[in-house]
Amino acid sequence: MPDAISGRRDEVDAAGGAAAGAPGGVAAGAPGGAVTGAPGAPGGAVTGAPGAPGGAAAGAQIVETATVYANQGLAPGIYSLTLDAPRIAPLARPGQFVHLGLGLATAGQDSPHPLRRPFSVYQVGADRRGDFQRLTLLYQTIGSGTLAISRLQPGDAVSLLGPLGRGWQPPVATRRALLVGGGVGFAPLALLAGALMARSVEVHALVGARNLATLNALLGGGLACLPYPDRTQDALLDARHFIHLATDDGSAGYHGLNVGLLSDLLAQYDFDYIAACGPEPMQRAVALAARQHSIYCEVSLERHMACGIGACLSCIVQTGSGTQRACLDGPVFDAQEVVW
Repeated sequence: MPDAISGRRDEVDAAGGAAAGAPGGVAAGAPGGAVTGAPGAPGGAVTGAPGAPGGAAAGAQIVETATVYANQGLAPGIYSLTLDAPRIAPLARPGQFVHLGLGLATAGQDSPHPLRRPFSVYQVGADRRGDFQRLTLLYQTIGSGTLAISRLQPGDAVSLLGPLGRGWQPPVATRRALLVGGGVGFAPLALLAGALMARSVEVHALVGARNLATLNALLGGGLACLPYPDRTQDALLDARHFIHLATDDGSAGYHGLNVGLLSDLLAQYDFDYIAACGPEPMQRAVALAARQHSIYCEVSLERHMACGIGACLSCIVQTGSGTQRACLDGPVFDAQEVVW
């Protein structure tokens, strides 16, 4: 995620900064078509099917005037924004993001929010005809920019640039995956979960949040593809998929940070792929554990972004291969390449 880029990392709402929910997407249950499990073969070549893991082909970025379809409050300070974006939505892949521009200058006055903000694609939805034309973005109100976004009404227009960045690249041979998300940082993992399940991969979602209200917002949205019998405790979903819950206040699941469950899960299950997005200390801990267990791991990193296309160099990430840009070379990186 341009991490936090949505819970993607919790957004930094400063001008040019990552927006909360940055690289992140739409919540299930938003009016409009069904949310897809993101057709596409993980680890394979990008096929053009919405939700296929990987990144869109270079040069596929589009500037589009998108229309607000729904803007819903899910929990205190957490929202899902669904946009009609028929040109960008079909191209979006798990882990990619869009750059949202709030408004044009009006009545000769400059817009109070001149810079775009990055949000991970949380969900891709179809309209009643079955066409993939809607994107959902998950975001948290942090500053004036996201507060302004929370006030958008159906029918309002916004400028959208995307899809952007390198998405998730799970190995073709993945059979059991662990997706670790912190708060709205789970946003860029939602499409990945659906795409992996479509390939019969056993998916475990380790989801951490401050409290039960936040978990319910996530479980009713991007985790809708993972049915669960009990929202208040770890749930055995079926023979193939699991959700493991953690809350800071102990109101649901494990009492503590989600990484507190990591050691037990790695001892209990033989994972061959891990994807993580959320606060950077959490991602660092996941990366270390993956290295210790020799498991391939990817992380979605959050950085301040001004341009979103690699020109301004405001989102650099230090890696073993040198300095890279989160907006272009990421936001998803090989965890072992990142210089933490």
